[in-house]
Amino acid sequence: MKKIIIIALTSVTLFACSTNQNQTTSNTDDAGMTEFKINSKIVLDLFDAFSKNDSNTYNTNFSDTVKIHGAAYGREAIVGKAVELKFLQGMHTILTNIKANDIKLLPGVDEVTFKPDGGVRVYVRWTDDAIANGAKIEHKFYAVYQFNKDHKVVDVDEYMDFTGLMNAVTAPKK
Repeated sequence: MKKIIIIALTSVTLFACSTNQNQTTSNTDDAGMTEFKINSKIVLDLFDAFSKNDSNTYNTNFSDTVKIHGAAYGREAIVGKAVELKFLQGMHTILTNIKANDIKLLPGVDEVTFKPDGGVRVYVRWTDDAIANGAKIEHKFYAVYQFNKDHKVVDVDEYMDFTGLMNAVTAPKK
């Protein structure tokens, strides 16, 4: 009888500990996913604003101290809000019909726990037309966006073949 009681108490203790641990993890995951959903809408707004050359909307989604690690070769390693805005406006002087397609949003994850941290990873297939030569351009883009508690972008890491894009934009007309 003592063995049965000891086994029962051990089982209840183990069950209680594992249930509490799962609830803590679940709450952390839920909070990170909630932040991800809010911040995903902001990323979509950024893409829409960029496509429309709406620099005011685009600008309001960045914190004043944002650090942007752009994909362009020869560009400063890290730029701020003002430089990025000029760069993006410059894209509209060489491209038209800019559209983000096939957008895939994934939650950013903490590097230690691999739990959602509110950040947004995004895969996009951009299409646009070169103004100088009329080329129809399609290029892939990947970025990681980090946000502050006010849902402003504080850090961006961008990855794409920027040199290939510029080669297509400046190629002779066919």
